[in-house]
Amino acid sequence: MPNSPTTRGEQIAALEAALQLPLPEGTKQQIRAQLQKLQDSDSNQGALENSGSLHGNAAAINFGTMQAFFGGVPGEDGKTLLRDYLHALEISCQQLGLGRLRERRRSGADRTTTPPLRLQAVYTSLTTDGPEVVVHRRERPVRRVQRLIDWLDQHPCTADDVPPEQVRQLRFPANRVAGQLPPQPGVRQSPDRLWSSRSTVFLPADVDFAAADPATPIRFVLARPELALEAIYANPRLVLLGEPGHGKSTVLRYLALLLARKLRGEPVAIPGWPDADLPVPILCPLGSVAAALEAHGGNADAALWHVLGDVLDGEQGLSAGLRDHLKPALRGTGALLLFDGLDELPVGTGRTGPRSQVARAVQRLATRSGARMVVTSRVLPYRAASDWQLTDAGWAERTIQPLAFGQVRRFVQGWYTALAASDPDLSDAAAESRAEALITELDANTRLRPLVQSPLLLTMLALLHYNSDGEIPRNRARLYHECVQLLLERWEPERTLGARERVSRLQQLLSRLPGLETDKLRDLIHKLAFQAHDQPPDDDGRGRIDRTRLTGELVEFFKRIGSSDAAGHADVLLEVVREEAGLLIARDDETAYTFPHLTFQEYLAACWLADQAELLEQAYPRWQGADRERWRQVLLLLAGRLRHKGQKDVERDGVPWLDVLTSATVRGAAKDAAQRRADAVLAALSYAEMGGRAALATSMRDLVTQVEGPLRQAICELLATPDPAIQPADRIAAARVLADLGDPRFPVERAHWQAERLPAGFGGAGYWCGLPQGTYPIGGWAARGKAVQVDLPAFWIARYPVTVAQYTPFVAQGYGPGAERWWTPEGWRWKQARRGSQPDLWDDPRYTAANQPVIGVSWYEAMAFCAWLNEQLAGQLPQGYLVRLPSEAEWEAAASYAPGAPRRTYPWGEPQPTPERAIYDASGLDTPAPVGCCPAGAAACGALDMAGNVWEWCGSSHTAYPAQSQVLAKDFTIGKGDVPLRGGLYYQDSTAVRCGARYRVNPNLRGFNYGFRLVVAPRSH
Repeated sequence: MPNSPTTRGEQIAALEAALQLPLPEGTKQQIRAQLQKLQDSDSNQGALENSGSLHGNAAAINFGTMQAFFGGVPGEDGKTLLRDYLHALEISCQQLGLGRLRERRRSGADRTTTPPLRLQAVYTSLTTDGPEVVVHRRERPVRRVQRLIDWLDQHPCTADDVPPEQVRQLRFPANRVAGQLPPQPGVRQSPDRLWSSRSTVFLPADVDFAAADPATPIRFVLARPELALEAIYANPRLVLLGEPGHGKSTVLRYLALLLARKLRGEPVAIPGWPDADLPVPILCPLGSVAAALEAHGGNADAALWHVLGDVLDGEQGLSAGLRDHLKPALRGTGALLLFDGLDELPVGTGRTGPRSQVARAVQRLATRSGARMVVTSRVLPYRAASDWQLTDAGWAERTIQPLAFGQVRRFVQGWYTALAASDPDLSDAAAESRAEALITELDANTRLRPLVQSPLLLTMLALLHYNSDGEIPRNRARLYHECVQLLLERWEPERTLGARERVSRLQQLLSRLPGLETDKLRDLIHKLAFQAHDQPPDDDGRGRIDRTRLTGELVEFFKRIGSSDAAGHADVLLEVVREEAGLLIARDDETAYTFPHLTFQEYLAACWLADQAELLEQAYPRWQGADRERWRQVLLLLAGRLRHKGQKDVERDGVPWLDVLTSATVRGAAKDAAQRRADAVLAALSYAEMGGRAALATSMRDLVTQVEGPLRQAICELLATPDPAIQPADRIAAARVLADLGDPRFPVERAHWQAERLPAGFGGAGYWCGLPQGTYPIGGWAARGKAVQVDLPAFWIARYPVTVAQYTPFVAQGYGPGAERWWTPEGWRWKQARRGSQPDLWDDPRYTAANQPVIGVSWYEAMAFCAWLNEQLAGQLPQGYLVRLPSEAEWEAAASYAPGAPRRTYPWGEPQPTPERAIYDASGLDTPAPVGCCPAGAAACGALDMAGNVWEWCGSSHTAYPAQSQVLAKDFTIGKGDVPLRGGLYYQDSTAVRCGARYRVNPNLRGFNYGFRLVVAPRSH
């Protein structure tokens, strides 16, 4: 079969490239005529038919191969060859490849819509894990730095707000700051640590910034993430890693595109690249080296050079001779070799396999050539490899980071701007409105956040949004269903071809498959995905389907739909896969096939499970087995698939599945404790995937008894027991489900408060944790500090900070005109001046789950809540005791005291902080966690969240610490920054979770930082 262009776009590109050659004018006229004819034809016309060649006096061009012959020797000089090569490279790299992502769009009749977009119009800068780029380095007085901090608070420049080029993170190098600003009392110096705040401002952990002289000079930097293009320039030998679909190949194509345009004299800017350093880009897919390796008898050096030569020659050989012209550039620094997809080569056996051989050939080439080189690979296979990593001196490594929301914003805006320019039915105003609607939806729907971190899936979402008139499915399983449909629909032949339309190569193949419809094909795809997932996985988690099995399944499929030539039709469908891979991709010289992304394999395997009558018998043994984590996402997507299918399926299959997971036994045998905890996690997450209560809103079942009660109990047991096998993120997710079910771990109603008992002695199992009367060491945490012995009467401290659910009744009563009796005088004046009726951020659902610690409350509000609660508990507390804020001495004693042992550095003891023990920056949260998610971090008395999550207001004076830290303050005036906070914060580093860490602010401050905890203690000491 001749090597001819198979798509209209490729033919146009080839003809345009041919016009750049020094051909006779008569020949060029024939080419222009063919080009005009092709451009005027309908986009569905298919391949241009041409039965012969164009002839001129000195040339004959056959459009079957697009090869130009000039007698014996090409007449082009090097400059012309390079110009033609760069032009062809630009055309190739500009193509966005959305022909693989098609969808039906309603416009009076069904039609396939593939937006004609270019890469440069929608490319969004990707970032790496490399060192930050310092944009500014300054020294300014504290007062000016404070103004900068205030400006950044009002104009956020975080990675979630702006594109990476515009990110500005304010940082203070701690080793310089510690000597410039006064240290906080009682805080151990740690000059190498940084204390990160919520957005762009990073303050030193061990200094009292607010107490500094406004004229004190302070050094700071403004920094942003490293861009992938910058990393390539900064590292002449670079391994660029990334997860599947995270844009590794796109980065190379985009850089090649920009360099090609700039070398051709166009005024384009390349981030991080000086104008004087413009190497010739050579984009080389390493997957194609495998065939060349065999052809060259296993000589990897020769195979690699052969493929590089083919790239320079061009697909139609139009740049033949360019490789010789560029040899000086390849020896020196005038070329950039972009080696894409090292992991796509077959692994083979050890160091003799193609992947290892080519990796070593690349390293040898690097020793002989001064050209810049980039090699891309997926993260997991490269990091797990021992025999094909590029470990020679001079090779750096970077990993492309998931998209932050600022990058998502930029992509969506660029996407719709480009669409408005190409779609006559989409006005500029409508495109802007759709872009804002999609951004808002992606921002509000936290369940979509993991999806949009992948450029591949974000592009699919944008395409779904475009083709669905501004809507995308909110359910994850439904969303995957639509994405899969995008890939499947192009395997279904068109049924309504117009009279003048021609059938493309793909349509020609599909027209030979009578009865093939996507709904029927989906059943087969589901089964294949389940079988693939049941196979031992590749490095990236996908399973392979060998050709023999696939052929057998296809033959059976075509028999079921009534094919008269099942084997022949199976071969045709395999040819379709080979021509245009979608949901199946040929691997290993077409002896095996995989799904394009592990996500799709998992979803489609879940679809197969959801259709099985013996769902429980198929699903639970896989979850119970040694390969549990491999099946986790499949089983969660199973729950989502049931929701997508409807309430009947949730009730018939979903409820029994939850019952299996929450039961203490399985098949008559008791589960071990570790299995029960793992099952509780899966049950909680599956319940959420099914849609929670809404999914069974009209069910006739007793949901409380059959579903919610067992699930609530399982989650509570999970949260109460330390277990390193349970990931902190899973505990937090389960706790969020518990909030919807009704969290029973803390009192909310008056009767619940009154039912709570104060335990005798130390500790206790209920809401209140007891501490005995005694003398406690307070303060002296610094290296040469000395603790003060403070006498404290017996008191009880709450196991958790006050939650949103507990604070809610007070919101209804405590802000009205009759509430003055609960407020301090200064607090009432503050409240009346503000005219507020609720805490800050009370309407933001990110901060108001029932079992999250209440935030956005000032010291005044915390004091008022305590006074209100004392009225609810009148007559219930010991004589002379009341509910109030803890003094610093009480808080510190509860956090650090352990009977018969030295006081603890951290509430749990001396081991260093981990996300299993505390909620701090390593937990990776952008909101406070539900209370009590870290049982391994409990204080000796049983109190949880004493380290991290939210700063907690105390009832004594900051300046009275430590000697008078047990003395309660009756009130504070606004502007006097003397109110202490203890405990640390969910986005601060580990220095803030020590028992001795302190902070002070004004009593009227609110925001996402401050919560509080209760004690039952004497009115005064």
